Amino acid sequence: MPFDQEAEQLDRSIAFYLAEKGLIPSCRPGCFACCYPWVTLSRLEAEAIYPHLNEAQRERIQNEGPRRLALLRAHKDDPGFPARFFQKAFAENTPCPLLEDGLCGVYAQRPLACRGVLTDQDPRLCRPDAPYPSPGHYLRPPLFMARLRMEALWEEERTRYGFLLLGEIAGLLFLLEDLPETKAEVIRLLEDLGVLGGRWGYQVV
Repeated sequence: MPFDQEAEQLDRSIAFYLAEKGLIPSCRPGCFACCYPWVTLSRLEAEAIYPHLNEAQRERIQNEGPRRLALLRAHKDDPGFPARFFQKAFAENTPCPLLEDGLCGVYAQRPLACRGVLTDQDPRLCRPDAPYPSPGHYLRPPLFMARLRMEALWEEERTRYGFLLLGEIAGLLFLLEDLPETKAEVIRLLEDLGVLGGRWGYQVV
């Protein structure tokens, strides 16, 4: 699958970079502050994740998906929305619905954006309430590598469907099973939901 190929390439590139620089990420199992922010992915990534969801994850997606779509409808043009979402989700302990006992429940299929989030500093500074966040806390090259692999996957998605669909992870997984095939139908659905466009809304390209 295209996603598997891009994910494997990204993981190899990041591992090579870390080895060349002698860097050891401080990210560890049970450290999951990075599982609270707003995460955007493509349709092909959602399609790679969906078959691996267990019953509990699917139930959480059914509950959380509509809530996040409603949040997006209300705040898609708000410049400060992602930061406030992160802070509120962390304060209320409502992480990504795919998190299982402090671990990513779809780790092998996790989005490319998630794979690029790494730090070699104190992981407590990943929290939105960290008192002294340091500049450059996250390693920039893995973030850049993830972006390149995402763009390659986007091109594959355009080839396969004739257009690219980008959206928030829980909402997109919620919509995926009944997502229309054509660009016009997808646009109509997202417009009806009030989540198309804006600063943070779904993008159909």
